[in-house]
Amino acid sequence: METAPTVKDLDGAPASAAFRAVLDRNAVRRAEHPERTADGEGQRRALRRATYVGLWGWPAFFLLDVYMVTWVYPGAPLWHFAALRLVEQALIVVVYRMTLRDDVPLRRIAAARELVFLAAALFISMMALELGGIRSFYMDGLSIIMLVRCVVAPAPWWSALRSLALLALTYPLVIGAAAVFSASTRATLLDVSALAAVAGHYVFVLASAFLGGVSSHLVWSAQQQVYQARKLGRYRLEARIGQGGMGEVWLAWDDTLRRRVALKLLRMQEAPEPGAVRHFKREARAASMLSSPHTIRIFDFGASDDAIYYIAMEYLPGADLGALLAAYGPMPIPRAARFIAQACESLIEAHDAGVIHRDIKPQNLFVTRVGDDHDFVKLLDFGIARVVPRGEPVSGTSTGVIRGTPEYMAPELFCGEQADARSDIYGLGVTLYALLTGGPPFEGGSLAQVIAAQLSQQPAPPSVRRGEPIPAPLEAIVLRCLEKDPRARFQSMREVASAVQALADDGGWTTRDAERFWRDHVAQLARMEAPTR
Repeated sequence: METAPTVKDLDGAPASAAFRAVLDRNAVRRAEHPERTADGEGQRRALRRATYVGLWGWPAFFLLDVYMVTWVYPGAPLWHFAALRLVEQALIVVVYRMTLRDDVPLRRIAAARELVFLAAALFISMMALELGGIRSFYMDGLSIIMLVRCVVAPAPWWSALRSLALLALTYPLVIGAAAVFSASTRATLLDVSALAAVAGHYVFVLASAFLGGVSSHLVWSAQQQVYQARKLGRYRLEARIGQGGMGEVWLAWDDTLRRRVALKLLRMQEAPEPGAVRHFKREARAASMLSSPHTIRIFDFGASDDAIYYIAMEYLPGADLGALLAAYGPMPIPRAARFIAQACESLIEAHDAGVIHRDIKPQNLFVTRVGDDHDFVKLLDFGIARVVPRGEPVSGTSTGVIRGTPEYMAPELFCGEQADARSDIYGLGVTLYALLTGGPPFEGGSLAQVIAAQLSQQPAPPSVRRGEPIPAPLEAIVLRCLEKDPRARFQSMREVASAVQALADDGGWTTRDAERFWRDHVAQLARMEAPTR
């Protein structure tokens, strides 16, 4: 199960939908404004969907206006109705565009939404005067508007009735204003039969307001129950961003510290499996021991009363190297070297603390932004890490048990030997090979083929797989990391870091290059998603 909070499934496979989501403009803004809660995000999405429907639904009623003017009331001014429809349509467009921007406060969007409904009720009432006067069945259009209002924004009954009452009052207010300026309207108001007909229609409008308020409260109450159910201790779950066989990763809101976190959950249907819980606790313990800025930060670990274990860690907007490889293929050589040099910093501290990661691969190296550095690497997922306290003997790998990703595992681990720092060095070498060539050196159609290749085949030089020259020192580093015999590899991560650092600092990939890459990335994905919004 991976810890990557945004761009891949828990089995390590790139998740293209999540990858797109974290890179679009709204995701970037969400990361910059973590004070927005899950409830607000849900309301924003609901408003976006509703206004999108309104963009098409409201102008469709213009066909009814045309029919009424053509066949029922030929003298009515069609241009008047068209103008009112256009004004309302413009208001809907404004609100829709506001819902697309996370930098617009939700309260402002809600106020604009109420203005849209009030304007619609006002315009319907004005149209009614031109299409039958106070007897016009257009008055029933207020019931439709109130129904849509309840569906779009469920609220407690007192809030819903307040809004619905204002909508219901637009018709008598418009009739009263018209009576001041129109003698015919005043005369109609003095006609008992006309008033009785109006009252019959208006009772239906008032009943719609009452029933709409009750329905709105019931829907709101159900939503609140679901909202409360999605809370785990002090963490409120916002959206699931990863899933695996035994657990999930959720974007969550920390109510105590008022910040977003990635919450990794271990769900157990019955009694927790001791092995699964042990691995979960090991991950929390291993990562919490480390303080390198290039290691994922662990904030909290705990369990709920219903056996849901969780790890709260920092939320990282960005993408893992596996997702970048899947989307763009081999990387520029200086950029690949820079990524590996940063990973070395995390692993140096881990090895010094007796933590062997055992699952180094592109999917566990996450690229995010820290300050002005847009290509900042964080090491993730210590779920199968081995923690060896100083002075304690090191046990070997259990025979027949493969822990890790076979394409990135050191050959000795398949033979039951113990994992040590040199095993992580091998995994890092395979990762660098993949960054340079687009994939690991040994791939096969089955696990047996991969294991056989890892044990007996020599990797093709990265320059051959890449199809273009690679600096000889860098190629030598890769091939030394991939030696079958652990004694022939670098013997410590510090040695790897020292060898790679000079290549990472040659200026071939600058912070400006990284900034440009991510800016173009976001713009490209935003253009791809724009038609579907």
